[in-house]
Amino acid sequence: MRQMLAVVGVLGLACVAGCGADGGPAVTAPSPASSSAPSVTPSEPAGAYAPPSPARSVPVVRTTPTMPMLSLSAAGTKYLQITRPYNVALERFEKAANENMSLTTLQARAKAVAAANLAEYSALRSVVWPAKVSTQMRALAKADAAARPQWLLAAAAGTKSEMADHVQRATAAGGKAPSTQIRQLLGLPKYDEKDYS
Repeated sequence: MRQMLAVVGVLGLACVAGCGADGGPAVTAPSPASSSAPSVTPSEPAGAYAPPSPARSVPVVRTTPTMPMLSLSAAGTKYLQITRPYNVALERFEKAANENMSLTTLQARAKAVAAANLAEYSALRSVVWPAKVSTQMRALAKADAAARPQWLLAAAAGTKSEMADHVQRATAAGGKAPSTQIRQLLGLPKYDEKDYS
């Protein structure tokens, strides 16, 4: 089913810096009811107070955590881990369709396929894949993204006929996925439906 239906379907840190007065005149913060100008302590002679310089902005450095590139062996394990939930959801949908289950059941299974598709897409994009398969992994994520809208429409379909149209479109989008090639490059066995039923 995966080859046929392969649906292929930020965190920022903020720095806050405080500035202290080094030997300057004591300045009190204005109360909400007073003017916005700072007050000078009475011990200072008139005109001796220099207004504070504008606050300097401190640049915030945002870094993207660098993740190590997976070895081919680790990539194979990770690939199977990431794709398993989507494959299971696809097989469950196919089984329900083959058994002519109710529209409500098929809608729920299509919704589960769409959710698993999104999870797979996100996970595929979060890994630094070995160069040998990086192009294929991007293509798989792209195929996931192309198929997902059709699975969402299938989940909302009002009839089985309408649903079948959306599943066919999802299958066409997913059919461009390089799943078979990825398995070959990673030395994994061919897709077997029994592994996901």
